[in-house]
Amino acid sequence: MASMIEIRGGVASFAENIGRKERAWHGLGDDQQLFDRPMFVAEALDACHANYKVELQPLTTTTGIEIPKYMATVRTDVNEVLGVVSEKYGIVQNEDAFRFVDLFCSGQFAERDNTPLIETCGVLGKGERVFVTAKFPRPIVLDAQRDDLIEMYVVFTTSHDGSGAVRCMVTPVRVVCNNTLNLAMQNNIGRVSFRHTLNVNNRLDLLKQENAEFAYKTLNVYQVYENGLKESLTHLKNIKLSEKDLDNILADVLLAPEAAKIFHINGNIYDDGIATRGRNIFLSAKEAMESGVGQEGQEKGTGLWAINGLTTYFQNSANYKNGESKFDSIIDGAAYDKVNKAYDLILAAA
Repeated sequence: MASMIEIRGGVASFAENIGRKERAWHGLGDDQQLFDRPMFVAEALDACHANYKVELQPLTTTTGIEIPKYMATVRTDVNEVLGVVSEKYGIVQNEDAFRFVDLFCSGQFAERDNTPLIETCGVLGKGERVFVTAKFPRPIVLDAQRDDLIEMYVVFTTSHDGSGAVRCMVTPVRVVCNNTLNLAMQNNIGRVSFRHTLNVNNRLDLLKQENAEFAYKTLNVYQVYENGLKESLTHLKNIKLSEKDLDNILADVLLAPEAAKIFHINGNIYDDGIATRGRNIFLSAKEAMESGVGQEGQEKGTGLWAINGLTTYFQNSANYKNGESKFDSIIDGAAYDKVNKAYDLILAAA
């Protein structure tokens, strides 16, 4: 996301805890934005320069005529328009978004060993979007002999330009290769979103019992996620795929439907009926499976090998419009859907 993190006055709108891990890859943030401990919400809000307000203002034509049913979202500290939205759009101020994370992390999890702690936060673009991540202290051990661990995170994002909902999710990251392993979990637990309606702030208020119960039921899933993820990964590790099965799965996941049909018939990725772009994506994903980050030492041809190779491709090799679109795609978008589809197809091939 380095290309999307806001830079104002030569300073990045980003802060992180560097006491528990290596610096973020982009290396942004000055001394006042780098903490040797998890951050408190109030200081995180200030450190990443997210302490600004957004308000709705009328849209007008150049002749001064007000445009009905639509409003502009305006960042008031610099008087910049962030987006055009419906008149019924509900703004979630950054301080309220951070407060949700604070209440979630300090409420249900208080005095427990798995309390998530704020690790990073930042502002994207001109201020259209903010994000906060909090890490659970205990990782899932995938392979103790290889120090292969899975870190669990709570990720919270909100936008001010009408481009997306308020989202909060629990997501696992495989440390050895920094892959986001969003697998198809039973009942799709661990993620919740709120549309920017006029009632959105009421639903985000965790001081209200019904809201808190809903959020905690949905997101307080570390143990469930850990158990479910371990079970899924163990099952994947025991699935053996032939090269033909693997190629057909990749075709179904990565190629256009007609191209996938052609590939199923002749198994030739160089067939004239398969577009060059689709062919390159297919070959790049296969290369990531064969020699991508984190693939060394794994048993080739297993379902786990295939899934990790695919997530390696989306994390490290696939092309995206920008850093924000990469984040969206992997966490909750096209890449996420494709990994889930591959997961289902691998299970079906077992």
